[in-house]
Amino acid sequence: MKNEFAQYAEKYSADLSRLCMSLCGSRAEAEDLFQETWLKAMRGYNKYDSSKPFDKWLYSICVNTYKNVLNSARRRLQYCFKSDEESDLFFNSIPEIDENNRDDYYELHAAVRSLSKKKRTVIVLYFFKDCTVSEIAEILHIPEGTVKSRLSAAKKEIKRRMTCE
Repeated sequence: MKNEFAQYAEKYSADLSRLCMSLCGSRAEAEDLFQETWLKAMRGYNKYDSSKPFDKWLYSICVNTYKNVLNSARRRLQYCFKSDEESDLFFNSIPEIDENNRDDYYELHAAVRSLSKKKRTVIVLYFFKDCTVSEIAEILHIPEGTVKSRLSAAKKEIKRRMTCE
């Protein structure tokens, strides 16, 4: 069991780190979420159903931990990087980014960060973690129709923010 879990940790740590950063924005909060998620996954590994994808199980733990433990007043409508280092860490976590598109990514990130927690979570899982609507519904324990509604509303809000500002 330890060897198997260690292999999962090695395989999915980078993806989990990016998910944590996408959800939290702040490096310090993302690191806390990352550690708490792995701790919960390790403690609950005997409950993992190996017939299902490990990454979706892990994302479910992460999202639930984010909602339950790290949700605070600090995470409201607007987000600003606390330092150049934090900004660089975020942008370096996005694959295939080049300097010409950096401002576009910042604007997109700011638009995503301005969404409500519910909308932001479905956007991150759908677009950044390639989860299907049914997988998101399972991870969040909500109906697929609710996922679709939140995705639609979030996309409209992002589009509005990206074209108006």
